[in-house]
Amino acid sequence: PTPRRSVAMIASSQCARGACAAPRRATTTATRDARRAPVVAMLELHRGRFVEWTPSAVTALAVAPGGALVACARESGAIEAYDGEWRCVARVPGSADAATSALAWCEAFADDDGATTRDEEAAAAATKKEERRRERRRRGGADARRATLLSASLDGRVRAWDLATGRTTSETDSRGGAIWAMEAQPRTRTRRGEAQLVAIACDDGCARVLTMVAGKDVGSGLAHKRAFLRVQGRLLSLAWHPSEPLLACGSSRGAAHVMDCVNYNELMRVSVCNVPHGAHGILNAGDEHCVWALKYLPDGTLVTGDSDGAVTFWDGKFSTELVRYQQHKADVLALATTPSGNKVFASGVDSQVAEFEKLDEHLDKEEGYNQWTYTTSKRPHTHDVRALAMLTTGADDEDGILISGGNDAQLLAYNAGSFRKQHPVRVVSVPQRTPISITSVGGPNPPLLLAEHAKWLDIWRIGESRKRADKKEGTMKLASAPAHVLRAELAGTRHILCSAISPNGKMIAVSDVHSLRLFDIQSPKEGDDDLTWSIRRQEPPAGVTSAQLLAFAPDGKHLTAVSNSGAVYVIDLEDWVVSNVLKSHLPKQSAAAEALAEAVRQSSQGVETVTANDIAVPVVSHLRVSSDNQWLVVVTARGGDEAERAVDGLAPSFGGGVHVYNFDTMKLHVSLPPPKTHALWPPISSVAVSADGVLALAGPSNALFTYDIDSVKPTKWSAALADAGVDAPTALREMPGQICGLSFDPKSKKSVLLAHTPTAIARVDLNAKITDDATTTSKKKRRRERERGAPENYATSDAPGGVRVVKLDNPCLYLGYAGVNKALLIERPWADVLKSLAQPLYRHRFGT
Repeated sequence: PTPRRSVAMIASSQCARGACAAPRRATTTATRDARRAPVVAMLELHRGRFVEWTPSAVTALAVAPGGALVACARESGAIEAYDGEWRCVARVPGSADAATSALAWCEAFADDDGATTRDEEAAAAATKKEERRRERRRRGGADARRATLLSASLDGRVRAWDLATGRTTSETDSRGGAIWAMEAQPRTRTRRGEAQLVAIACDDGCARVLTMVAGKDVGSGLAHKRAFLRVQGRLLSLAWHPSEPLLACGSSRGAAHVMDCVNYNELMRVSVCNVPHGAHGILNAGDEHCVWALKYLPDGTLVTGDSDGAVTFWDGKFSTELVRYQQHKADVLALATTPSGNKVFASGVDSQVAEFEKLDEHLDKEEGYNQWTYTTSKRPHTHDVRALAMLTTGADDEDGILISGGNDAQLLAYNAGSFRKQHPVRVVSVPQRTPISITSVGGPNPPLLLAEHAKWLDIWRIGESRKRADKKEGTMKLASAPAHVLRAELAGTRHILCSAISPNGKMIAVSDVHSLRLFDIQSPKEGDDDLTWSIRRQEPPAGVTSAQLLAFAPDGKHLTAVSNSGAVYVIDLEDWVVSNVLKSHLPKQSAAAEALAEAVRQSSQGVETVTANDIAVPVVSHLRVSSDNQWLVVVTARGGDEAERAVDGLAPSFGGGVHVYNFDTMKLHVSLPPPKTHALWPPISSVAVSADGVLALAGPSNALFTYDIDSVKPTKWSAALADAGVDAPTALREMPGQICGLSFDPKSKKSVLLAHTPTAIARVDLNAKITDDATTTSKKKRRRERERGAPENYATSDAPGGVRVVKLDNPCLYLGYAGVNKALLIERPWADVLKSLAQPLYRHRFGT
């Protein structure tokens, strides 16, 4: 990649202007006002676009029962799980050989399939087994998970995932080649005492049924139950009937086959595509007309989407065609329907999301009239749409939320009930953002930047600027451009889970889900003709196998690593041993709390909603060491069921929290209480610790909580906001996006914080006073300020709440301090990302 020559110099809080990078016009004004100011302290902001960012296409979506979780599979093999607030609660990095084609949520069966108790001894054994299962469930074992995420891939493997560790718990072969589709039987069709069935569509033309058995004993995990008769061509799509034991299978020969799940034979065959026929009235051997998508409606109507671009509605009883719509210009790849079955959505290669609506209610026809019409379409995606899913909460009067994803790597949400009136919302602004870390103050000058990709690590040397800025534009010329010094390609097929670079720039730590690797960085010596950088692998100390999070201590003498269990391993890099294992932040459950939680769980057994706590998300979400090497901050995710957290007294046992260790004594200093405005700790999206012991935490809706670690109290800035009944100043709450990065000024006595979302950056002065203007601002006043440019007329310390926000034109990948009075902003234009993607379907535009 060609580095961009862009270095800006902007005023800090001591100037009459704010300290965020702005467009050229705003930067010029800031420099002019800064010349009038008696004291000028400039912040040198380096803006770069040299880091690669290539998000992967969305290939499959799956909504967990209840609509509280959405799983997303990408072409790279990565799997992401999002909660109702669209936070990524779990991530599986995947591997290079796993081309995931389908996802499904399955409820694991608690006993072996078909097992019965015929005598008293067997009944007693089953009772003891159930008691052991309940005990494991109370202690958070594998049986505590109410739903398991399954993935199917084109390599012919079906995998069950443990999202807490990113590893597979069970795996089986399809026995029929590549898997094109996978569908779990509706839970309403699963009888008590029976395992939920999962069907897979295989490349050999055969549909197979699998079951998932819970536990770790012999016979547990994924198992084949039965296979249907083989049909011509490949099977590409599946759909379970909502009320009868039927399974519809779409093939590459232009037909939909309806299978009987009792006798496992074919009941009927539907010719879907308008195909050319050979001399004997059958398809030619080389012809393929694919039925890419199938969907059953609650009344039994079958909907198909095929390679002709047609969406066809079929009578479920007689398999006769009701209506056919040729709305799409290319293959229809995905279908979705509302819970009531009155609306159907279709999309595919032409990136058009079309809506079809049932007219029975509008025409006052009796039930079963089945009159449909095309209503409207939207084209928010730029490339092929490969997956649609309907997120429903279970309410009868709601149509749900439609989710779409495709080759442009975007996830978009639509209000299905107001599809024609409302625009879609981009729920993930920067998909698969490239993780970036840099060396700290006191390290190499200029600093080194580590960019983590799926299979390799890139090391960049940040450019240097000249001392003086241009008086007219406020920009500085480069003395040396950013340079790519090293690319480390890792062996094996597994993708990287986490990585870190030491503050002195001499070591790299990288881990996947199975192994931790350490590398020494060999930089060229002064006067040496060979300017090649290299790395040398070091075996990690005994006792550490893999890590979910990595963080170097600022002095470069220790490395902290979070294990799969949530324990924090402290590695002494001088003696090359594990010096301490920190576990005080892990939840401790008393017998009374477990009994009370079990009673609450039994009372809420009828609840069918699967939440993030039912799939065992990673225990630790954030890990940070203060710049003075005194504090280690560990943020744990919320654990336990919603019902457990609702019980008074169970919050310390089951809820997440923020825990601070003294890094000198390796003892727990304090578990911080939740903010005044919250009964429990909300989900934390970013963490930063200043040199003088101020802890900053970013929460939902751009909330910002700051604590003084020594006094174990909120800072005056946060206390004033809490007294006003808010979590952040108005400027932060209205900043677009969710805060995903925080960075403190390296100066120990300056409580200045940089925050960024995917689309905006902000500078926060924690010494500023909280006034009424900082917490409440009327719309008229905001409009007047925009018209007269009021935010440009005061310094950051004088801004309401000490917050200055600047919106960006390009997605922001990283923002942080790279030294004293020096910050680094890494962005990447979305247009550059689109150039790296496969070309979409050509559409002629009027006037071109």
